[in-house]
Amino acid sequence: MAGWMASVLLAIAIHSVALAQVSAKTIAVVDSAMADELARDKAELHSPGLVDPFFIAYTVADQHKLAIEASNGSLITSDATHTRQESVRLLLNSYQFDDENFTDNTGFFNFNASPDNTLPLDDDYMSIRRALWLSTDDLFKDANDNFSKKKAALEHKELSPELRDLPDFAHAPVIHIAEAPITLEYNRTALENMVKRLSALFVDYRDIQTSNVSLTLYDSYEWIQNTEGTRVRKPAVLCEIQVQATAQAASDGEPLVLTRTFVAKLPGELPSEAELTTKIKDLAADLEAERNAPMFDKEYTGPVLFEGDAATDYLSENLISRLFGVREDVLGNDVSAIFASGKRSSLKDRLDTRILPITASVRDISQMKTMNGVDLLGYYPFDDEAVAPTPDLLLVDKGILKTVYMSRTPTKEVRETNGHARTLTGSLPGIGESDPAPGVAEYYDSKAVPFTAMEKDLIKRAKEDGYDYGFVVKAIQIGAPPQDAGFSIQDMLANGKRIIPLLIYKVYADGHEELVRGAEISLPTIRDLREMISSKESVTRNMLISAGSGGLFSFSPSVPGTIIGPRDILCPELDVQMKQAEAYPTPPVVARPE
Repeated sequence: MAGWMASVLLAIAIHSVALAQVSAKTIAVVDSAMADELARDKAELHSPGLVDPFFIAYTVADQHKLAIEASNGSLITSDATHTRQESVRLLLNSYQFDDENFTDNTGFFNFNASPDNTLPLDDDYMSIRRALWLSTDDLFKDANDNFSKKKAALEHKELSPELRDLPDFAHAPVIHIAEAPITLEYNRTALENMVKRLSALFVDYRDIQTSNVSLTLYDSYEWIQNTEGTRVRKPAVLCEIQVQATAQAASDGEPLVLTRTFVAKLPGELPSEAELTTKIKDLAADLEAERNAPMFDKEYTGPVLFEGDAATDYLSENLISRLFGVREDVLGNDVSAIFASGKRSSLKDRLDTRILPITASVRDISQMKTMNGVDLLGYYPFDDEAVAPTPDLLLVDKGILKTVYMSRTPTKEVRETNGHARTLTGSLPGIGESDPAPGVAEYYDSKAVPFTAMEKDLIKRAKEDGYDYGFVVKAIQIGAPPQDAGFSIQDMLANGKRIIPLLIYKVYADGHEELVRGAEISLPTIRDLREMISSKESVTRNMLISAGSGGLFSFSPSVPGTIIGPRDILCPELDVQMKQAEAYPTPPVVARPE
């Protein structure tokens, strides 16, 4: 695939500048400041009446970001920023019993990690040490307060032997790794012009109300050090293009939105401008067609075929991103868990039982850099706790769930880390909360069928269920709908409890398709996952994978990852429902200016 940077930058490379240049001086100063302050805290952080820490970890991220956004051919934003942040994790007492995995029911927060604090951008050794010192001191006091409450609470509760013997923190090998920074070259003016040209494509579609194209380049360099002796440095780069457009249905004003996101590690791995032009025109045409599509008006329980990106999104949202193990609060006081939605619920309780067809397996190969000539975005040599991912992690074997993604916080199902603690900060690499999450996940079914056979099977199954059509989904909603597009609280609540198809078609026996709108699909049950049928045609897709348990509206953060799997998925029986009736926003009174 021709890289878009080839057409934009190569001819004007002489004018290019680096997005980030972490100098040898910066690396040395930050490295020594962290090591010296960590050694001092390990030796001297004691106070009468307080519990001593057994583990302290420092993370520092030097982050450069270029963000460009345009709408209808005009620039909205063009910002280049440079930040440097630090984060501290401090654990008291011992690996067996520490201050984590407990939330005081009078508040919402754990005290196992400091708030992220900004560091000076100057390479000032002493200023960096002062910031780390203050964060560590504050965290030491807060952790002791939480530890005392946890200890007192457990004196009045009898835990099961399984939980009583479960360690609070897992051991991990000490590693020393220093990777060189990655420098992204760019020409800001050329990129701005390209984003403006792409956004101007929507001008020709008079019924589209809002639209924008954004391009973001991230270049981060990260240091991790802890009192166990681990010292690592790593780069983290990410390039992202987002396209979004909204409209309203012609007949009733229902808000409509279509989005596309393209991500890669390096700019040259993204689609070319010509390819993006084609994709944007297709998106705009689909959105205009949806404006005039009929509302789905009949309950349906039958086969649903997910094609292309909708299939990998379906796998990601309903399977891969649910294979994580997070420790429950020891007393069940984790207030945030109350708001976790069904879409993000973990499958860890299904360990050693069948969750997929007996012919299907899932493995994680996050230490693999490339496959079939494609650079894998989900590759990483070690996670954000400085643990290398298990080289060939078999998650599901012939349908049976064998293990889940783990950090260094044990659960009763899985006690050891497998190197999958990843920073959950939207799409930005660097500082943030870490939870178990995927890297490179491969789904394989030995009984996969050709797509043509799958299409015939769709119609056959639908007819057996009493319908003269089956459903094909070509796009589903991931994350939150646009805030300015007229979507209600009800829409956002549905996002966590349903699959929201953005492009869904009735497909008839003669092959013709009919686009419909206003449909929702119930989340698949374990039975539905067990009955999935895969196409032989496979894809390798770099994408942002939802991670963590999410919240009230299931707007989970995500991690850069890769899914290798079938291009299409057929679910033999899903419930397709009419969207609940509600009052939609009034369309514009006056037509757009021409």
